[in-house]
Amino acid sequence: MRFLGQRGILAVLLAGLSLLSGCGGGDGGGTGQSGTSASPQQTGTGTQAVTAACPGSGTECTGATILRTDQGIGVTDFGVQVYGTSTNDLLTPNPAPQQAYGLRPATGGQADLRVSKAADGRLAAVTLLLSNLGLSWDGKTERPQIIETFETRQGRVQLDTNGLAVLQPLPAATDLSFFDFGRRGANGTQTNYANNIYFPRTEAVRCPSNYPGCPSVETQGLKAQLGDWRSGGSTPDSAQVTRLHEDGATQAGYGVDANGQLVLLPWADGVGVPYPGFKGYRDFLHWSYAHVNLGAWITQDTVGIIEWGGNNEHNKMRRGLMAFGQVTPAAQVPTSGVARYRGRIYGWFSYLQAQDSHPLFGEVEATVDFDNRTVVLTFSGTRIDEGQMDPLPLALTASTTLSSGQLANYFFGSASNTTLSGGIGGRFFGPVSAGGSGTGPAELGGNFQLQSANQGPAAIGGFLLRKI
Repeated sequence: MRFLGQRGILAVLLAGLSLLSGCGGGDGGGTGQSGTSASPQQTGTGTQAVTAACPGSGTECTGATILRTDQGIGVTDFGVQVYGTSTNDLLTPNPAPQQAYGLRPATGGQADLRVSKAADGRLAAVTLLLSNLGLSWDGKTERPQIIETFETRQGRVQLDTNGLAVLQPLPAATDLSFFDFGRRGANGTQTNYANNIYFPRTEAVRCPSNYPGCPSVETQGLKAQLGDWRSGGSTPDSAQVTRLHEDGATQAGYGVDANGQLVLLPWADGVGVPYPGFKGYRDFLHWSYAHVNLGAWITQDTVGIIEWGGNNEHNKMRRGLMAFGQVTPAAQVPTSGVARYRGRIYGWFSYLQAQDSHPLFGEVEATVDFDNRTVVLTFSGTRIDEGQMDPLPLALTASTTLSSGQLANYFFGSASNTTLSGGIGGRFFGPVSAGGSGTGPAELGGNFQLQSANQGPAAIGGFLLRKI
């Protein structure tokens, strides 16, 4: 069945969902995903430290485990994260099954992000792992883990024994031991229909009549540019990439007739998946300073797929942000003095949780009092990052508390203004240094989730700051 809404495809192609305006220059992407990494760091919630490391050489990552959750903010080995769900699919009946929109903060899902950078600091490669997000092809079991690398070549992305994403050859459509839906129906192997890259291909793309001129590739690859923070500004380095995906599409392989001969599946109008984006899309945006990264992701996926045994086929969307990077060792966080920080806010805002969300942008300052173990964050200049740049009711001042022990590099607390309330949390990144506003870690980053009562406005976002 074809349930990727026209709005979703066109929004991606026109970059209408991008938080990053005017991003250009550079290129990259691809699976090499050994990626860079943070050297092993000591983390954990108890008295016994746990050594964690990012997969691959020189990779910066979030870490694969949620250590704790505070007011909607998930703490990982090397950062914090937050995410939200679409809301139109929660209504009965769903007013727009071919679309996914709305925003409601959520918990319980897992996002694991790994990035590597070029020598000049530009983002070079991305691996995004998503799981437990309430996405099911058959209406009963969670879909296979999403392994997204935004690879431009045809193939199949899988994790090797070291946990690294690698590109493998894509089996032929005639390989019914792999594409076994044609033999087994809804009992086929769902994993074999996830994380496959079918385009570009030699066979023609089969565009539906209401979508003429659909693309012949799934992604144009990663685009990255440098900010002005190295010369005294506050603009971080940035990157953006989108991929149209076909996860769950059973049309990838053939069927067999009563005589065991290969035939097209009953609903297929040709060989293979018809066009890029047949089942959804993913969008990724990234900002970074020297030590802290902020990654933002969107995945729209078709769920309840009829062929897999679902009976309510429609689209769902999940979106989230992760602040991560070279976490300051807990033992090195100062216990006295004051330091100040300044930076940027990014995220999404919905005027009503049942309405589509808008990208947001703003300024943020932080004052860290190491004596009193507090971090006071002030959001200002918040606005929609598109169109007329309308102001948003997200200005607030939040006082958070530094944790202790192995998480002494983590702060958390509640945040609110007259419109919204929720939680906020963050980490320190980079080495501790004197000078400027005081002695402290070089950078900090974090996330927030805010909402109002009665299904009113909602927002999720992240921030990254440098010591001034």
